[in-house]
Amino acid sequence: MDPRLVALFTRQRERGFSDFAGAHAAVTLPISDRLLNEALIAALPSSAPVTDLELTSRAGNRIAVRFRIGAASFLPPLKLTLVIERQPELPNSPVLVLRMEMGGLLSLAGPALRFLDALPPGVRVEHDRILVDLAMLLAQRGLGELLEYAEEVQVTTTDGSVLVNLRARVPGGTTEREA
Repeated sequence: MDPRLVALFTRQRERGFSDFAGAHAAVTLPISDRLLNEALIAALPSSAPVTDLELTSRAGNRIAVRFRIGAASFLPPLKLTLVIERQPELPNSPVLVLRMEMGGLLSLAGPALRFLDALPPGVRVEHDRILVDLAMLLAQRGLGELLEYAEEVQVTTTDGSVLVNLRARVPGGTTEREA
């Protein structure tokens, strides 16, 4: 990216995007399974006990997950489904909740799912739920204040993509009613 644009964006961030006061934005960002898988593989530490990780988005807020544990390549891959159970509620609870489904095998797969203990800060497991704290994930990347502009974040799925719907605004300026 052009360093001049990066510097301009940085100055705007430092000023609370004051030159965009009153701006409203609504974005639907489809993230293909291919891009999502590339990002996960790039983010997965080499020490992670998981191999052959692959996500496949399905309609109805479901994501199929296929993976292997460690070097046990002779075993068939494990499969589970993540179901989007609860959306982030901004600003009080910026947490996306996913429920793991593995049929009756989830309790038996407990030892195999120990790799979930190595999730990054901001992502934690509670029983059969995965909680994704958007505020913490953004803060770790030095972007925590950006969530202050978000009014709504909703994550849904369709076959082959995860859809992130975002509504945001920069406070200030005049509204259409005032003009």
